[in-house]
Amino acid sequence: MTIRRRELLLSLTSLAGLAGLSLPRRADARDRVVDRRLELWRSYAATTQNLVASLTTIRHSSLLDGDEPLRLRGTLVFVAPDRLLLHDDDAAGSTTLIDGERASILANAPDARSAADLQPTPARRWLAARLLGAFAPPPSDPERPTALEADARLSRPRGAGIRLTVLPRRESIVRATFRSITISLAPTSGAVDRLEIAESAGDRLILELADHQRNLEAPALAELLRGIDPRHT
Repeated sequence: MTIRRRELLLSLTSLAGLAGLSLPRRADARDRVVDRRLELWRSYAATTQNLVASLTTIRHSSLLDGDEPLRLRGTLVFVAPDRLLLHDDDAAGSTTLIDGERASILANAPDARSAADLQPTPARRWLAARLLGAFAPPPSDPERPTALEADARLSRPRGAGIRLTVLPRRESIVRATFRSITISLAPTSGAVDRLEIAESAGDRLILELADHQRNLEAPALAELLRGIDPRHT
């Protein structure tokens, strides 16, 4: 079955107002394992000017319990400092773009290049900021919180693997929509291999990445974007 990008990523929205978020201090008593994993991620993200990866989007729906999850193939492109693109391979699909303080969904079909800007809600803004923050370079000052930490809490899930879980603050209304985002890291490089978004209603959206290509030369990146970014000229 084919998942529609609009249905899968409706939670993405404008990042407007992100700059005004208060940046919490890192707790002195925070788990040292969390800090080590954050440092592993930081070392990779800090030297990433752009990133291209094969993308598999998987939707586990609580309404389809017992059925096979829905899957969609595509491409993820990140361009520092604040541009993230999620592209469906299916010509009938769409492309989700977070570009600075805006997020939109664009149809892939050549005759349907209309853009649908996503309306902001606190939950959508929080999710979009975390997805962008998973790839964005961290502050040069290691004492400043990263985009993953701003307006959020970090923990480590049980089980194997190098993973970080990002949770809304306990008092946040975002918790009514999203429980967490769990980020899986490559154990040697710190690259993001997988993101799992757990919704409060019980659904899960998983973004699996493979075949990472980092810091492409400008001509190669431009050629790639011409093929998948409806706004690229």
